[in-house]
Amino acid sequence: MTAYKIVLTLLLTIFFPFIFLLLLSILFIIYKETFEKIGFGKRELSLLIVGSLSTKFFDLPIFVYKSYLLALNVGGALIPLVLSFYLICKNNMRFLKILLAVSLVAFATYMVTIVKEEGVISYFPYYFLPIILSFLLALLFCYRNPSATAFAYICSTLGVIIGGDFSHLPELFRKPFMGSMGGAGIYDLVYLSGLISFCITFPFVKKEKLSKWERLRRKFEKELRIASKLTEGRIPVDFLKENYITKKEFNTIIRKLYENAPFANLFARILAFLIDFAILSVLSFVLLILFFQGFDIIAFIYILLSLQIFYFMFLEYFFGASIGKAIAEIKVKTVDNDKLDFMGAFTRNILRPLEFFLGFYLVSLLFILLTPKKQRFGDIIADTIVVREKWS
Repeated sequence: MTAYKIVLTLLLTIFFPFIFLLLLSILFIIYKETFEKIGFGKRELSLLIVGSLSTKFFDLPIFVYKSYLLALNVGGALIPLVLSFYLICKNNMRFLKILLAVSLVAFATYMVTIVKEEGVISYFPYYFLPIILSFLLALLFCYRNPSATAFAYICSTLGVIIGGDFSHLPELFRKPFMGSMGGAGIYDLVYLSGLISFCITFPFVKKEKLSKWERLRRKFEKELRIASKLTEGRIPVDFLKENYITKKEFNTIIRKLYENAPFANLFARILAFLIDFAILSVLSFVLLILFFQGFDIIAFIYILLSLQIFYFMFLEYFFGASIGKAIAEIKVKTVDNDKLDFMGAFTRNILRPLEFFLGFYLVSLLFILLTPKKQRFGDIIADTIVVREKWS
């Protein structure tokens, strides 16, 4: 490989993702209100960055047969896909517009990708075609509207995974194959195309920006509303009479506001987790015996981590609690003390593999002890809380 190709490869696979992630973070800090208007708030940004970085080596098998294995990379494909469908719903995008745009990007992606021994690949500069096309389609259909950024992200992500991965499956399965869609994680074209499309479209939309003081005032009002809801209106009147305008005073007052909130205590959360962990361990062991010959500790941990994502996500989304939480009489809710939505359930649980490897949830326990709302790391990212609630 020539020096030119080595430098180009390093630029595209290492620096590009982090440059655009940094740019996205800076844009969010400056134009937070514009991001939130299209449904791309702190939760979604954290999921895209922290979630994808922490799960880029984690694959979920979706098809296994003899010598064939097809998986979905969590950081490189699953998270971008979930974000895309969430943004479609959040912005009430018209189905026909999305269908047309995604179809065009998928066709363009298919034309610039080929199947090699190492999988589906595309060469420079052809892999920029889906990105540029998504950008142009976003300007055409949503010019100047903040939703253009979401439109570009959706077209790139869905178009690339359909045209680059799904469309080539017949070729891939002509002989024994083991691979992962989005398998390069944050370096994968699925992830990168959506990220770059979003960033290059953003300068062309109308933006909203508030002053630092106005942001703090809104945040304070929001926290007062949440605390009032959690404590059933039991907020000392003197809190409302004074003007807390510094960040230090703001954080102090927030801690006092939540002293009487019904957050689940550490004992209840540990009890719930131990019950759930026992259930998941038994299920993982059964699956290990059924699909593997003998006991393999690595396979066991892999099955356990995969199972816990879906176990917690679906039970908490549909019922507000896992089996362990129901027994411990605690429930997961949004930070506004409302029913947990799908993005909240997905975000708080997709980060479990990261928390598992950070000292087997030890870091999460520290977060619960030290944060005002008793949130573990996944709760902070997902804007969720765990509260005491009796089950009828």
